[in-house]
Amino acid sequence: MFPFLLLPFLSRVLGPAGYAEISLFNTYVAVLFIFIGINSSVAITRFEFTDKQYPSSYFFWGGGISATIITIIFLFGASILKNPVLIFSVIGAYLQVVYTNLLSIKQCKKETRNYIVTQLFNAFFSFALTIIFLNVFSADYKLRVYAVIIGYIISIFLSMLISYHWLKIGKDFFANVSDVVKKLAIFGAPLIIHNLSFFARSGLDRILIDKYYSKFELGNYSAAFQLGMIITVVLMAINKAMTPHIYENLSKKKIKRADFFKIFGIYFLLCVFCSLVNWCIPEKIYTFILGDAYSGIKLFLIIMVPAFLSQGFYMLMSTTCFYFNKNKQVSVITFIGGVIHCIILYLTCKNLSVHFVPLVLLFSNTVISLLIYFSVFRKVDFNAIKTNE
Repeated sequence: MFPFLLLPFLSRVLGPAGYAEISLFNTYVAVLFIFIGINSSVAITRFEFTDKQYPSSYFFWGGGISATIITIIFLFGASILKNPVLIFSVIGAYLQVVYTNLLSIKQCKKETRNYIVTQLFNAFFSFALTIIFLNVFSADYKLRVYAVIIGYIISIFLSMLISYHWLKIGKDFFANVSDVVKKLAIFGAPLIIHNLSFFARSGLDRILIDKYYSKFELGNYSAAFQLGMIITVVLMAINKAMTPHIYENLSKKKIKRADFFKIFGIYFLLCVFCSLVNWCIPEKIYTFILGDAYSGIKLFLIIMVPAFLSQGFYMLMSTTCFYFNKNKQVSVITFIGGVIHCIILYLTCKNLSVHFVPLVLLFSNTVISLLIYFSVFRKVDFNAIKTNE
Protein backbone atom coordinates (compact mmCIF):
# COMPACT_ATOMS: atom_id res chain seq x y z
CA MET A 1 0.00 0.00 0.00
CA PHE A 2 2.80 2.45 0.90
CA PRO A 3 4.45 2.37 -2.57
CA PHE A 4 1.13 3.31 -4.16
CA LEU A 5 0.55 6.10 -1.64
CA LEU A 6 4.03 7.31 -2.57
CA LEU A 7 3.28 7.30 -6.31
CA PRO A 8 1.61 10.75 -6.49
CA PHE A 9 4.50 12.27 -4.52
CA LEU A 10 7.25 10.73 -6.64
CA SER A 11 5.50 11.44 -9.95
CA ARG A 12 5.20 15.14 -9.11
CA VAL A 13 8.59 15.68 -7.45
CA LEU A 14 10.67 13.75 -9.99
CA GLY A 15 8.60 14.30 -13.13
CA PRO A 16 8.24 11.72 -15.94
CA ALA A 17 12.02 11.58 -16.65
CA GLY A 18 13.00 11.04 -13.01
CA TYR A 19 10.23 8.56 -12.50
CA ALA A 20 11.51 6.68 -15.54
CA GLU A 21 14.86 6.18 -13.75
CA ILE A 22 13.07 4.76 -10.70
CA SER A 23 11.23 2.37 -12.99
CA LEU A 24 14.50 1.20 -14.56
CA PHE A 25 15.97 0.56 -11.09
CA ASN A 26 12.96 -1.56 -10.16
CA THR A 27 13.24 -3.43 -13.46
CA TYR A 28 16.93 -4.24 -12.98
CA VAL A 29 16.25 -5.39 -9.41
CA ALA A 30 13.55 -7.72 -10.71
CA VAL A 31 15.80 -9.44 -13.26
CA LEU A 32 18.82 -9.64 -10.92
CA PHE A 33 16.60 -11.09 -8.19
CA ILE A 34 15.98 -14.09 -10.45
CA PHE A 35 19.68 -14.97 -10.72
CA ILE A 36 20.78 -13.95 -7.24
CA GLY A 37 17.91 -15.62 -5.40
CA ILE A 38 17.82 -18.89 -7.44
CA ASN A 39 14.23 -19.22 -6.19
CA SER A 40 15.32 -20.11 -2.66
CA SER A 41 12.10 -18.66 -1.24
CA VAL A 42 10.01 -21.12 -3.29
CA ALA A 43 12.33 -23.96 -2.27
CA ILE A 44 11.97 -23.07 1.41
CA THR A 45 8.19 -23.27 1.12
CA ARG A 46 8.20 -26.59 -0.73
CA PHE A 47 10.78 -28.36 1.46
CA GLU A 48 8.91 -27.34 4.59
CA PHE A 49 6.06 -29.59 3.41
CA THR A 50 8.05 -32.38 1.76
CA ASP A 51 11.16 -33.21 3.80
CA LYS A 52 10.75 -31.17 7.03
CA GLN A 53 14.39 -30.03 7.17
CA TYR A 54 15.19 -27.36 9.74
CA PRO A 55 14.27 -24.09 7.97
CA SER A 56 17.27 -22.07 9.19
CA SER A 57 19.59 -24.25 7.07
CA TYR A 58 17.76 -23.31 3.88
CA PHE A 59 17.58 -19.67 4.90
CA PHE A 60 21.26 -19.20 5.78
CA TRP A 61 22.75 -21.36 3.04
CA GLY A 62 20.38 -19.84 0.50
CA GLY A 63 21.67 -16.43 1.57
CA GLY A 64 25.22 -17.74 1.26
CA ILE A 65 24.64 -18.86 -2.33
CA SER A 66 23.17 -15.44 -3.18
CA ALA A 67 26.14 -13.65 -1.57
CA THR A 68 28.51 -15.76 -3.67
CA ILE A 69 26.61 -14.85 -6.84
CA ILE A 70 26.73 -11.10 -6.22
CA THR A 71 30.45 -11.35 -5.42
CA ILE A 72 30.98 -12.96 -8.83
CA ILE A 73 28.83 -10.29 -10.47
CA PHE A 74 30.93 -7.48 -8.98
CA LEU A 75 34.22 -9.23 -9.75
CA PHE A 76 33.47 -9.91 -13.42
CA GLY A 77 30.80 -7.33 -14.25
CA ALA A 78 32.96 -4.33 -15.10
CA SER A 79 30.12 -2.59 -16.93
CA ILE A 80 27.94 -2.82 -13.82
CA LEU A 81 30.53 -0.97 -11.74
CA LYS A 82 30.35 1.94 -14.20
CA ASN A 83 26.58 2.30 -13.87
CA PRO A 84 25.27 3.59 -10.51
CA VAL A 85 21.75 2.29 -11.20
CA LEU A 86 23.07 -1.24 -11.77
CA ILE A 87 25.24 -1.14 -8.64
CA PHE A 88 22.27 -0.15 -6.52
CA SER A 89 20.16 -2.77 -8.30
CA VAL A 90 22.54 -5.62 -7.38
CA ILE A 91 22.53 -4.57 -3.72
CA GLY A 92 18.77 -4.10 -3.74
CA ALA A 93 18.21 -7.50 -5.36
CA TYR A 94 20.30 -9.30 -2.72
CA LEU A 95 18.48 -7.61 0.14
CA GLN A 96 15.17 -8.47 -1.49
CA VAL A 97 16.24 -12.14 -1.65
CA VAL A 98 16.99 -12.25 2.09
CA TYR A 99 13.77 -10.40 2.88
CA THR A 100 11.67 -12.73 0.70
CA ASN A 101 13.23 -15.83 2.25
CA LEU A 102 12.31 -14.56 5.71
CA LEU A 103 8.73 -14.04 4.59
CA SER A 104 8.58 -17.56 3.13
CA ILE A 105 9.49 -19.17 6.46
CA LYS A 106 6.92 -17.05 8.27
CA GLN A 107 4.30 -18.24 5.81
CA CYS A 108 5.24 -21.87 6.26
CA LYS A 109 5.03 -21.49 10.03
CA LYS A 110 1.70 -19.66 9.59
CA GLU A 111 2.98 -16.75 11.66
CA THR A 112 0.45 -14.34 10.20
CA ARG A 113 1.13 -11.51 12.61
CA ASN A 114 4.91 -11.59 12.12
CA TYR A 115 4.42 -11.90 8.35
CA ILE A 116 2.31 -8.74 8.27
CA VAL A 117 4.59 -6.88 10.70
CA THR A 118 7.65 -7.66 8.55
CA GLN A 119 5.98 -6.28 5.44
CA LEU A 120 4.78 -3.20 7.28
CA PHE A 121 8.32 -2.56 8.58
CA ASN A 122 9.76 -2.64 5.08
CA ALA A 123 7.02 -0.56 3.47
CA PHE A 124 6.91 2.05 6.23
CA PHE A 125 10.65 2.65 6.51
CA SER A 126 11.21 2.98 2.76
CA PHE A 127 8.14 5.24 2.53
CA ALA A 128 9.16 7.48 5.42
CA LEU A 129 12.80 7.73 4.35
CA THR A 130 11.77 8.63 0.81
CA ILE A 131 9.59 11.48 2.04
CA ILE A 132 12.33 12.74 4.36
CA PHE A 133 15.16 12.51 1.80
CA LEU A 134 13.26 14.22 -1.02
CA ASN A 135 12.09 17.03 1.25
CA VAL A 136 15.49 17.67 2.84
CA PHE A 137 17.69 17.25 -0.26
CA SER A 138 17.27 18.30 -3.88
CA ALA A 139 15.03 16.03 -5.96
CA ASP A 140 16.97 13.05 -7.31
CA TYR A 141 15.83 9.52 -8.11
CA LYS A 142 18.85 8.14 -6.19
CA LEU A 143 17.30 9.30 -2.92
CA ARG A 144 14.39 6.93 -3.48
CA VAL A 145 16.88 4.13 -4.19
CA TYR A 146 18.74 4.85 -0.93
CA ALA A 147 15.46 4.76 0.97
CA VAL A 148 14.51 1.37 -0.51
CA ILE A 149 17.90 -0.17 0.37
CA ILE A 150 17.94 1.20 3.92
CA GLY A 151 14.33 0.09 4.38
CA TYR A 152 15.28 -3.48 3.47
CA ILE A 153 18.24 -3.48 5.88
CA ILE A 154 16.14 -2.23 8.80
CA SER A 155 13.21 -4.58 8.15
CA ILE A 156 15.49 -7.62 7.74
CA PHE A 157 17.27 -6.85 11.02
CA LEU A 158 14.03 -6.37 12.95
CA SER A 159 12.43 -9.43 11.34
CA MET A 160 15.35 -11.65 12.34
CA LEU A 161 15.06 -10.38 15.90
CA ILE A 162 11.37 -11.28 15.94
CA SER A 163 12.00 -14.71 14.46
CA TYR A 164 15.14 -15.65 16.38
CA HIS A 165 13.44 -18.85 17.67
CA TRP A 166 13.49 -20.59 14.29
CA LEU A 167 16.73 -19.04 13.05
CA LYS A 168 18.82 -20.81 15.64
CA ILE A 169 21.58 -22.90 14.09
CA GLY A 170 21.06 -26.62 14.74
CA LYS A 171 23.71 -29.24 15.48
CA ASP A 172 23.60 -30.51 11.89
CA PHE A 173 23.88 -27.02 10.35
CA PHE A 174 27.36 -27.56 8.88
CA ALA A 175 26.97 -31.29 8.44
CA ASN A 176 24.05 -30.91 6.01
CA VAL A 177 25.44 -27.99 4.01
CA SER A 178 26.17 -30.04 0.87
CA ASP A 179 22.71 -31.62 0.93
CA VAL A 180 20.94 -28.29 1.48
CA VAL A 181 22.92 -26.43 -1.21
CA LYS A 182 22.36 -29.30 -3.65
CA LYS A 183 18.60 -29.29 -3.05
CA LEU A 184 18.40 -25.52 -3.40
CA ALA A 185 20.35 -25.60 -6.66
CA ILE A 186 18.48 -28.56 -8.19
CA PHE A 187 15.10 -27.09 -7.31
CA GLY A 188 15.90 -23.46 -8.11
CA ALA A 189 18.04 -23.63 -11.26
CA PRO A 190 15.28 -24.82 -13.64
CA LEU A 191 13.01 -22.07 -12.31
CA ILE A 192 15.46 -19.38 -13.45
CA ILE A 193 14.22 -19.88 -17.00
CA HIS A 194 10.65 -19.89 -15.69
CA ASN A 195 11.16 -16.59 -13.87
CA LEU A 196 13.07 -15.02 -16.76
CA SER A 197 10.08 -15.76 -18.94
CA PHE A 198 7.86 -14.16 -16.32
CA PHE A 199 10.18 -11.14 -16.24
CA ALA A 200 10.08 -10.89 -20.03
CA ARG A 201 6.33 -10.47 -19.73
CA SER A 202 6.46 -7.96 -16.88
CA GLY A 203 9.73 -6.01 -17.05
CA LEU A 204 11.38 -6.16 -20.45
CA ASP A 205 8.87 -3.66 -21.82
CA ARG A 206 10.38 -0.76 -19.86
CA ILE A 207 13.91 -1.59 -21.02
CA LEU A 208 12.80 -1.59 -24.67
CA ILE A 209 10.68 1.52 -24.21
CA ASP A 210 13.76 3.24 -22.81
CA LYS A 211 15.63 2.22 -25.97
CA TYR A 212 13.04 3.14 -28.61
CA TYR A 213 11.08 5.97 -27.00
CA SER A 214 11.76 9.07 -24.93
CA LYS A 215 12.20 9.24 -21.15
CA PHE A 216 8.93 11.19 -21.07
CA GLU A 217 7.03 8.30 -22.72
CA LEU A 218 8.78 5.81 -20.44
CA GLY A 219 7.78 7.90 -17.42
CA ASN A 220 4.14 7.97 -18.52
CA TYR A 221 4.11 4.25 -19.24
CA SER A 222 5.88 3.45 -15.96
CA ALA A 223 3.40 5.51 -13.94
CA ALA A 224 0.49 3.68 -15.57
CA PHE A 225 2.29 0.39 -15.02
CA GLN A 226 2.73 1.20 -11.33
CA LEU A 227 -0.99 1.90 -10.97
CA GLY A 228 -1.79 -1.36 -12.72
CA MET A 229 0.72 -3.17 -10.51
CA ILE A 230 -1.73 -2.76 -7.62
CA ILE A 231 -3.48 -5.76 -9.13
CA THR A 232 -0.29 -7.79 -9.43
CA VAL A 233 0.75 -7.02 -5.85
CA VAL A 234 -2.63 -8.20 -4.62
CA LEU A 235 -2.38 -11.33 -6.79
CA MET A 236 1.13 -12.07 -5.52
CA ALA A 237 0.03 -11.61 -1.91
CA ILE A 238 -2.96 -13.90 -2.41
CA ASN A 239 -0.81 -16.48 -4.20
CA LYS A 240 1.81 -16.45 -1.44
CA ALA A 241 -0.85 -16.68 1.26
CA MET A 242 -2.64 -19.52 -0.51
CA THR A 243 0.46 -21.57 -1.37
CA PRO A 244 0.97 -23.22 2.07
CA HIS A 245 -2.75 -24.01 2.27
CA ILE A 246 -2.83 -25.42 -1.26
CA TYR A 247 0.24 -27.56 -0.56
CA GLU A 248 -1.19 -28.78 2.73
CA ASN A 249 -4.49 -29.75 1.09
CA LEU A 250 -2.67 -31.41 -1.80
CA SER A 251 -0.56 -33.44 0.63
CA LYS A 252 -3.77 -34.59 2.35
CA LYS A 253 -5.55 -35.11 -1.00
CA LYS A 254 -8.32 -32.73 -0.01
CA ILE A 255 -8.27 -30.73 -3.25
CA LYS A 256 -9.01 -32.03 -6.75
CA ARG A 257 -8.87 -30.70 -10.29
CA ALA A 258 -12.59 -29.91 -10.25
CA ASP A 259 -12.01 -27.51 -7.33
CA PHE A 260 -9.60 -25.51 -9.48
CA PHE A 261 -12.18 -25.23 -12.27
CA LYS A 262 -14.57 -23.58 -9.82
CA ILE A 263 -11.84 -21.16 -8.76
CA PHE A 264 -11.06 -20.35 -12.41
CA GLY A 265 -14.71 -19.58 -13.13
CA ILE A 266 -15.09 -17.24 -10.16
CA TYR A 267 -11.80 -15.53 -10.97
CA PHE A 268 -12.82 -14.95 -14.60
CA LEU A 269 -15.97 -13.13 -13.47
CA LEU A 270 -13.84 -11.03 -11.12
CA CYS A 271 -11.53 -10.11 -14.02
CA VAL A 272 -14.46 -8.95 -16.15
CA PHE A 273 -15.86 -6.87 -13.28
CA CYS A 274 -12.53 -5.15 -12.50
CA SER A 275 -11.92 -4.37 -16.18
CA LEU A 276 -15.34 -2.76 -16.54
CA VAL A 277 -14.82 -0.65 -13.41
CA ASN A 278 -11.47 0.56 -14.73
CA TRP A 279 -13.04 1.44 -18.10
CA CYS A 280 -15.58 3.70 -16.36
CA ILE A 281 -13.02 5.71 -14.35
CA PRO A 282 -12.46 9.18 -15.97
CA GLU A 283 -8.91 10.02 -17.00
CA LYS A 284 -9.09 13.16 -14.87
CA ILE A 285 -8.91 10.91 -11.82
CA TYR A 286 -5.58 9.51 -12.99
CA THR A 287 -4.07 12.91 -13.82
CA PHE A 288 -5.29 14.19 -10.45
CA ILE A 289 -3.34 11.39 -8.76
CA LEU A 290 -0.16 11.62 -10.83
CA GLY A 291 -0.07 15.21 -12.04
CA ASP A 292 -0.93 17.02 -15.26
CA ALA A 293 2.38 16.00 -16.88
CA TYR A 294 1.15 12.40 -17.12
CA SER A 295 -1.30 12.54 -20.00
CA GLY A 296 -2.79 9.53 -21.79
CA ILE A 297 -2.55 7.28 -18.75
CA LYS A 298 -5.98 5.74 -19.26
CA LEU A 299 -5.03 4.53 -22.77
CA PHE A 300 -2.44 2.31 -21.10
CA LEU A 301 -4.59 1.21 -18.18
CA ILE A 302 -7.58 0.09 -20.25
CA ILE A 303 -5.46 -2.81 -21.51
CA MET A 304 -3.06 -3.13 -18.56
CA VAL A 305 -5.75 -4.02 -16.02
CA PRO A 306 -7.05 -7.13 -17.85
CA ALA A 307 -3.43 -7.97 -18.83
CA PHE A 308 -2.34 -8.01 -15.18
CA LEU A 309 -5.46 -9.87 -14.08
CA SER A 310 -4.81 -12.62 -16.63
CA GLN A 311 -1.64 -13.55 -14.70
CA GLY A 312 -3.77 -14.97 -11.89
CA PHE A 313 -4.64 -18.11 -13.88
CA TYR A 314 -0.98 -18.74 -14.66
CA MET A 315 0.18 -18.17 -11.07
CA LEU A 316 -2.35 -20.58 -9.59
CA MET A 317 -1.56 -23.35 -12.07
CA SER A 318 2.23 -22.96 -11.88
CA THR A 319 2.18 -22.97 -8.05
CA THR A 320 0.25 -26.24 -8.11
CA CYS A 321 2.58 -27.77 -10.69
CA PHE A 322 5.61 -26.87 -8.54
CA TYR A 323 4.24 -29.03 -5.75
CA PHE A 324 4.25 -32.04 -8.07
CA ASN A 325 7.83 -31.26 -9.09
CA LYS A 326 6.86 -30.18 -12.61
CA ASN A 327 9.48 -27.43 -12.52
CA LYS A 328 11.16 -28.36 -15.79
CA GLN A 329 7.88 -28.71 -17.67
CA VAL A 330 6.65 -25.36 -16.39
CA SER A 331 10.00 -23.78 -17.25
CA VAL A 332 9.86 -25.03 -20.84
CA ILE A 333 6.33 -23.74 -21.35
CA THR A 334 7.02 -20.35 -19.78
CA PHE A 335 10.26 -20.09 -21.76
CA ILE A 336 8.30 -20.59 -24.98
CA GLY A 337 5.80 -17.97 -23.85
CA GLY A 338 8.63 -15.61 -22.92
CA VAL A 339 10.25 -15.99 -26.34
CA ILE A 340 6.94 -15.30 -28.08
CA HIS A 341 6.46 -12.23 -25.90
CA CYS A 342 9.99 -10.91 -26.57
CA ILE A 343 9.62 -11.21 -30.33
CA ILE A 344 6.23 -9.50 -30.46
CA LEU A 345 7.33 -6.83 -27.95
CA TYR A 346 10.49 -6.04 -29.93
CA LEU A 347 8.57 -5.69 -33.20
CA THR A 348 5.92 -3.57 -31.49
CA CYS A 349 8.41 -1.18 -29.87
CA LYS A 350 10.40 -0.86 -33.06
CA ASN A 351 7.52 -0.28 -35.45
CA LEU A 352 4.44 0.89 -33.54
CA SER A 353 3.33 3.40 -30.92
CA VAL A 354 4.12 2.86 -27.25
CA HIS A 355 0.37 2.55 -26.63
CA PHE A 356 0.39 -0.88 -28.32
CA VAL A 357 2.80 -2.31 -25.72
CA PRO A 358 0.09 -3.27 -23.15
CA LEU A 359 -1.66 -5.32 -25.84
CA VAL A 360 1.45 -7.48 -26.13
CA LEU A 361 1.28 -8.21 -22.39
CA LEU A 362 -2.41 -9.17 -22.56
CA PHE A 363 -1.81 -11.45 -25.54
CA SER A 364 1.23 -13.23 -24.08
CA ASN A 365 -0.32 -13.72 -20.61
CA THR A 366 -3.37 -15.29 -22.22
CA VAL A 367 -1.26 -17.57 -24.42
CA ILE A 368 0.99 -18.70 -21.55
CA SER A 369 -2.02 -19.53 -19.37
CA LEU A 370 -3.46 -21.70 -22.14
CA LEU A 371 -0.09 -23.36 -22.79
CA ILE A 372 0.52 -24.25 -19.14
CA TYR A 373 -2.99 -25.60 -18.76
CA PHE A 374 -3.00 -27.91 -21.80
CA SER A 375 0.67 -28.95 -21.57
CA VAL A 376 1.22 -29.37 -17.82
CA PHE A 377 -1.65 -28.65 -15.43
CA ARG A 378 -4.21 -30.85 -17.21
CA LYS A 379 -1.82 -33.83 -17.01
CA VAL A 380 -1.05 -33.55 -13.29
CA ASP A 381 -2.11 -36.60 -11.29
CA PHE A 382 -3.81 -35.21 -8.18
CA ASN A 383 -3.88 -38.69 -6.67
CA ALA A 384 -0.10 -39.08 -6.85
CA ILE A 385 1.65 -39.87 -3.57
CA LYS A 386 4.19 -37.20 -2.66
CA THR A 387 7.58 -38.59 -1.75
CA ASN A 388 10.67 -36.92 -0.31
CA GLU A 389 13.28 -35.98 -2.89
